[in-house]
Formats: sequence, C-alpha cells, structure tokens
Amino acid sequence: MPFSLCICFKVVQEYERAVIFRLGRLIHAGSKGPGIFFVLPCVENYTKVDIRSTLFDIPPQEILTKDSVTVSVDAVVYYRIFNANLSVANVENVHHSTRLLAQVCYMEPA
Repeated sequence: MPFSLCICFKVVQEYERAVIFRLGRLIHAGSKGPGIFFVLPCVENYTKVDIRSTLFDIPPQEILTKDSVTVSVDAVVYYRIFNANLSVANVENVHHSTRLLAQVCYMEPA
C-alpha cells in the first residue's frame, strides 16, 4: 500500500514542537522539532505546540481589601511552555487553564 511522502513527512517551525503519539501512547523520545520529521500514517498522531512567549490581559476586577476599601485591579500575564510533552499529555487546554489560574491567583487576598 503506497503512501505519499507529503503525508509522511511533516515540518515544524523554529518556534514549534511536535508531540507524537503512537497508537494513543506518548512516544518515549519526546517532542520533535524544529525541522522535518517522519510520521507513520494511521499509526501515529501528532500535535504542534507553540513554545513562544504568550501574553494576555486579565480584565479589571473590583477587589475588597482587609480595611473595606474597594480597589480596581487589572493584570497582564506572560507565560511560555517549556515542556511540550507535559503541556499536551497532562492538560487538555493549556492556554485556558493558565488564564483561569491567573484570574484565581490575583483574586486571592494577600
């Protein structure tokens, strides 16, 4: 059964990593990239992960301090994915999880 080479060879940019699953299990070698790599069709599945720094704004929120003063607080969050394998295998949606964690952390009183 011949396969086309354009289906088997994939390219990952300098700022991306490819996490490869073989039959649903994470490959031991880890993430691939940057460059060209080979994927076995119908056996391997891959996910591209952007490892560049990402930022987002947290909208302003009213916070009540210990001395009963209302203060408006907003924030900017910068983050970067260092381990592409963990970000794909352990968390369903890394960006949404980071956004929610940041909102919860700055809402906690000091």
